[in-house]
Amino acid sequence: MDTLIAGIFSVLALEPLLAIGAGVAVGIFMGAIPGLHAAMAIALLSPITFGMQPITAIAFLTGIYKGGTYGGSISAILLNTPGSPEATASAFDGYPLARAGKAKKALQMALYASVGGALLADLLLYVVASPFSKFALQFGPTEVTFVILFAFTFVAGLTGKSLLRGLAACSFGFLCGMIGLDPMSATPRLNFGYLELQDGLPLLPIAIGMLGVAEVIFAVERGRAHLREKQNEAPTQMISVTGGENLSVLEYFTHWKTIIRSSLIGTCIGALPGIGAAMAAFVGYGAAKKHSQRPEEFGQGSLDGVAAPEAANSAVVGGSFVPLLTLGIPGNVTTALLIGTFLVHGIEPGPHVFKMDPVLIYGIFTILFMANFFTLVIGLVGSGLYSHIIKVPEYITYSVIALTCVTGVYAMSSSLFFIYVMILFSFIGYLMKKFDYSFVAFLIGFVLAPEFELAFRSFLLISQGDPVGQLVQRPIALVFFFLTLVTLSRILWRGLSEQNYLKF
Repeated sequence: MDTLIAGIFSVLALEPLLAIGAGVAVGIFMGAIPGLHAAMAIALLSPITFGMQPITAIAFLTGIYKGGTYGGSISAILLNTPGSPEATASAFDGYPLARAGKAKKALQMALYASVGGALLADLLLYVVASPFSKFALQFGPTEVTFVILFAFTFVAGLTGKSLLRGLAACSFGFLCGMIGLDPMSATPRLNFGYLELQDGLPLLPIAIGMLGVAEVIFAVERGRAHLREKQNEAPTQMISVTGGENLSVLEYFTHWKTIIRSSLIGTCIGALPGIGAAMAAFVGYGAAKKHSQRPEEFGQGSLDGVAAPEAANSAVVGGSFVPLLTLGIPGNVTTALLIGTFLVHGIEPGPHVFKMDPVLIYGIFTILFMANFFTLVIGLVGSGLYSHIIKVPEYITYSVIALTCVTGVYAMSSSLFFIYVMILFSFIGYLMKKFDYSFVAFLIGFVLAPEFELAFRSFLLISQGDPVGQLVQRPIALVFFFLTLVTLSRILWRGLSEQNYLKF
């Protein structure tokens, strides 16, 4: 109880609270602009957190994560153009509501459902994470090996249209993660003679290049004519949010079943590596339609059709912190980027951090919880402002992003070499996106490669030439080994019934 109180009070200081508020505001802004999202904002702004206290840095980036998840619904409802992938399902009913003069009501439902879903997920995180971490403390090299192997398989199979492309992206990420010093012998490898690669490839230049600069390249590829056409169309599609009815408290609570159902769906999906908020939103939307007494209204302007995806995708945030904090395994791109910030501040996510620094863990839980109230306030106060921001021409937005990418990488490293790394991976990210190679699979492969290699080689040493015997003696590892086989077989079976699934 003392650690819980200490964790709460560590966040209730001025700097962490201001950081949460600033992060939420930035996240909503980035999420509301089509093509931008929370992961990109975290990649761009992580370097400025290196001089902050750990709890303040985590508060700022978590605020971005929370705000960005909700922000995508603004352009989805007002423009029928989702600001982020997880907001796609919100446009199905949000835009028809806006066209019918109920834009304010739709935006308020999206906001309240997002906050309600996130609150429930964060409360579940309080309950689940600590007991699960005690269970995870039993994990040795054998268990860690097969847990990460399961994560690789799960991510590679479920984050793209092709299993082989997912595996290729994950393997390429794993290969990039092996650059640097051998973890056991400390001999250099794959550094091509560059001293800058002695410690391996840094995460942030890669993430900034593949998320930020690659998106700028896509904007250039679309061409001036397309951008001009889109700029001309946006004002005609823009819906006013100054008029219309407000969403009453009673009307909101008539959708409580949908919000709770979608929150549980989002929390569970968030705890699974690689699936992401977009899938949670679609599953939540489908479940709401299935259980609705008026399913024919979905797609025509149903408030349930807004509440379901928003509650689900916001609940993913809390759910994704379960594998991140208890196992050190990122569930999606955003939490993979957060791991980089944790490591910079000397925090190594995993079960041991619950025992070594429980105050920090409860501080993170409190940050997640408090960010919901900031999202509610900033979302209500700034909804009119954000509705105008999304009309900013793309050439201005992407010019600022390109400049921020370069300055962010240089500020982090003070080295031109890592700017070249960013540029290289921006073109790699562009090609991966163009040919549907999963960036999520690549990034999780890259982040988990050092831990997997060390665990796997330790497992081989412990087994003394009998890896099967060692596996049989470790029931937890054996369970994850069979889960990997089952997951792989189901993915392959699904691939046999879908054209091109196994093709490059």
